[in-house]
Amino acid sequence: MDFSNIEETREDNQNPEENLVFRYNREERLKHAPKIVQDYYSGKFGPYKGGLLKSLVNTRGNRLLFVTIIFTFGIIFFVRYFGPEKKSGSLNEVDVNLSAFSYEDSVYASVKFHEAGKKIRQNFEDGLPVYATFSAIDKEGTTVSEEKVVGKYEGNELFLRTTFQDYDIISVSAVCSMNDALLKLDCPIEKR
Repeated sequence: MDFSNIEETREDNQNPEENLVFRYNREERLKHAPKIVQDYYSGKFGPYKGGLLKSLVNTRGNRLLFVTIIFTFGIIFFVRYFGPEKKSGSLNEVDVNLSAFSYEDSVYASVKFHEAGKKIRQNFEDGLPVYATFSAIDKEGTTVSEEKVVGKYEGNELFLRTTFQDYDIISVSAVCSMNDALLKLDCPIEKR
């Protein structure tokens, strides 16, 4: 079918330019548009200057999301710093970790003094005595056994280790000391 010869006209109008009827009036359409659309078309619309905090609390959904994020970070912070287990810490600006695991009938516990940073390495060149008092704790929370281990920290990585016979030990605690500074660490026992 060939539609190229068909003219779209009104039957009563013989002038081809007047055949098409266009009923679009921009001013009439913008009169009923929202204020933000009217500002955009008039050129008064500028960039949003609310800032990050204002955009986070601008709508009800954003406020709910913002409160949820703050609440989640609060829980993470609370559990991280006030939780029941403290396996690591810092002693005279040296990171210290406690680990313990059970293998067959023995519990192996170790305290790791990490390598000192470049800024404080000269403090340990002569070597400092470090002490770790390990305590084996059973289900009732009583101390079953205690061991004291001594080492010399010279700025390099140092491990202080001990073993306990497994008499239903569930956790190990260690009190580490260096230069009159004390650090108490607790660690549950991993089964291997």
